[in-house]
Formats: sequence, structure tokens, C-alpha cells
Amino acid sequence: MVVMKFGGTSVKNPEAIRRVTGIILSRKNQTPVVVVSAMSGITNYLISLFQGEIPANEGILKLKELHRITADDLGICDNKWEESLSKAIETLRLNLTDKKDKSTELYDSIVSIGEYLSANMIAANLRKNGVSSVMTDARNLIATNSTFSNAAPDFEKSAENIQKNLIPVLKNGYIPVLQGFVGADKNGNTTTLGRGGSDYSATIIGSLINAEKVEIWSDVHGVLTADPSVVPQAKSIKHMSFSEASELAYFGAKVLHPATLLPAIEKDIPVEVLNSIHPEQEGTIISGSPHSEAGLVKSIAYKEDVTVITVTSTRMLMAYGFMAEIFNIFKKYKTPVDLVTTSEVSVSITVDCTDNIKKIKNDLEKFARVNIEKSKAIVCIVGDTLKSDHAIMGKIFGLLDDVPIHMVSQGSSEINISFVVDNCDIKKVVTTLHQYFFERNFNRKMFVHVN
Repeated sequence: MVVMKFGGTSVKNPEAIRRVTGIILSRKNQTPVVVVSAMSGITNYLISLFQGEIPANEGILKLKELHRITADDLGICDNKWEESLSKAIETLRLNLTDKKDKSTELYDSIVSIGEYLSANMIAANLRKNGVSSVMTDARNLIATNSTFSNAAPDFEKSAENIQKNLIPVLKNGYIPVLQGFVGADKNGNTTTLGRGGSDYSATIIGSLINAEKVEIWSDVHGVLTADPSVVPQAKSIKHMSFSEASELAYFGAKVLHPATLLPAIEKDIPVEVLNSIHPEQEGTIISGSPHSEAGLVKSIAYKEDVTVITVTSTRMLMAYGFMAEIFNIFKKYKTPVDLVTTSEVSVSITVDCTDNIKKIKNDLEKFARVNIEKSKAIVCIVGDTLKSDHAIMGKIFGLLDDVPIHMVSQGSSEINISFVVDNCDIKKVVTTLHQYFFERNFNRKMFVHVN
């Protein structure tokens, strides 16, 4: 079995949906399970509807018209499709009409309608092309807790649901098409896995059906050596380890959702990142046993708009329990930490969620001085063989000798080096590093002295 996930740009219009249909048909002998995102732009549109930025009646009519026009262009004349479109529009109308507050429960119900529509449309187009296919509602498969808009899956219950509601579909010879990003809590309420959670849906399903492979289809040629919007010369990486890809996803690489790889790692299921616009081209295979490639560095990622919090106190000197006090405050306000560096009397921490930053600062100031710096960015250099070059730090910072570096951290696994710069220096930093590590025309002689 193979799980195939298609992102929003892969199903953005009739031409894209035809390409996706062809890709699915090419895998029909591999027992495919298809996971789809909403059409490109639809989720943002539904968020605007939810927030009242678009008049409800006008917004609903436009959404219906867009999907009907797309289906008509594809030549879909399918009663199941018409029923699903009517059901989705009526659900949206009721939710928007009855909305008394902006609850996250209602938010999930509204923003997930885009996935429901695209999954039904893809299934209908497969039927039009002579293939037995059915939309299989992810809410009957992926069980979650009730943390709306960022739900956590219940793997045990999801496994039961899949045996009951998905495996029979496959055994009957149908290609199931289901929504990414979507699940349901124990009360049957619609939940979502967070933005970008369609990738996560695919690997959850893949792990629970013991798939041979999970394919993530997007609009780029696999995982790249850098963000192509910053470095147009970025190159596709043929093979990556799970650990390398996990680091990149966490530190800002946009191809994969940070949680995506966890289910695949547990079951050792390869994940292949492919381009739906050019399906004939090779992508990136991510696995537990990647092939080695030339070069120390695999890729350079970055995460913008992080905040650096520096806590200073002489109480740290020769003391125990001080770090626990600091991190208990972050735990109290449910604020994840990215990087941490320490000295004898200070701790610097980066966060990208600042919802409770004032409360955190107030609590920290009860026992320490606190300095907060905004508009920073984390740059992360990843490669399984970084640890083999003891001069790598010198090379990197020799290249960036005119760029202010605020923090430096090397993970215990020694496969990544991360450091903090100003937002405004991102393009310069990433471009310079990419030229040195990946582009042959870079003048390396300038930096021979650091070897």
C-alpha cells in the first residue's frame, strides 16, 4: 500500500487536478490511499469568512461557485459530488449564521470544509476516469483529543477506526480519498491538526496501515538545499535521514510539517517528497538508512520572527534548580522553546510564540533581570556528517564575520548547527552559506585559513 498526499497547490485548479488524477492512476496497482488538502487559498478564505472579514452570504456563494466551476471544467457529472457540495455549503451556512462567538470548535468545523470539498472532487474525478473511488471521511478515521485547531491524534483509537472504516474500502477495490488536516474528538466534533497538518495525516494513516511508502506531493522537486524564494539556485536533495529532515522541518523548512515524520520514524516507513507539476522528476527520499552524498551540509533552513529572552542573575552561579525555575514558567504559559544557551550567570532562550510574553517576563523578573529582543531569526545548518569536520564552526563564522550573531547552539546529535541573527540579515546569511557549501563558483580560497 502507498499513501499519497497532495497539497493545496497540487489541486489548485482543473489542470492541476487532472495531473493529480493521472498520478493516482499510475499507482492504482499499489493500493493507494489518497490524502488531499483544500484547493490553494481556500483555507485562508474560510478563515476570513470565520473572522467576519467577508460577508457570509457573499463568501458562501463565491466558495460554491468556485468549486462548481472547477467541477464543470473537469466534466464531473456525479450525484455524489453534487450531494457533497450541497452538504458542505449548508453546513457552512448554518455555522456562520449560528455563530455567536469565535470558538475554536466552530473554527475547526468551518476551515476544514475546504478539505472536505477537494476530497469529494478528487474522488468524483477518479470515478469519471473509470476508477472505483470513494471519499472516506477522515473524521471517521483519525481520532484526536479536543484541543481544537491543534489537536493531538489518539493512535490506538485511530487504528480501530481504520480497521473498521478504511480497510474494508481497500479490500473492496476502491481508492479512498480523504481529507488531510482533519480528525474528530470522542464527541464527534471536527478537529484540525494545525496548519500544514495534511502531511501529518498522511504519515498517521501510513503508519496505521503499515504502508510501504508515504508520498508527499507538492510544487517543488523534493526537499531543497535552501528556500528557493531566498536562493533561486537551491538544489534538490536525493536522500535524507529522518533525523536530518526532522531538524529541517522544525527549524522552518516549508516542505514538511514538523510533526510529519514521527509516525513514519516509528514504523520505519520511507517518505518521498515529489513534485506534482513534474511527476517524472526525482524527488527526495527520507528514510532511516539514507545513501550518503558528497558534502558536509545537506540543507540550510531558517525560522523568522523569533524572540530572544535573556535571563540574568547571579543566583545561577554554583546553584542548582535555577534552570528548572525558568522552564517551569515557560511550561506554565504553554510556550515552546527552540534554542537555549547558557553562561555562568545568564540563560538565553528563543521562542516563536509570544502570546504570553508579558506574563513570562513578569514572572521571570521576580528573581532575575530579563531582556527581550524581537525580530530575530534562527538559521539551521543540517547534515549527518557535520560532526566529522571539527573546523565547521570556524568556516561558518568566517563567512559571516560582518553579521551580528546573537546565539549559537549545536544539538547533542551533532547533525545541526543553529544560530540567531537579525531578520534583516536572513537573505545575506542564507545566500552566503549556500554559495559556500553548494555552488562551485564560490571563491573558497578566501577561507583557506580556517581549515
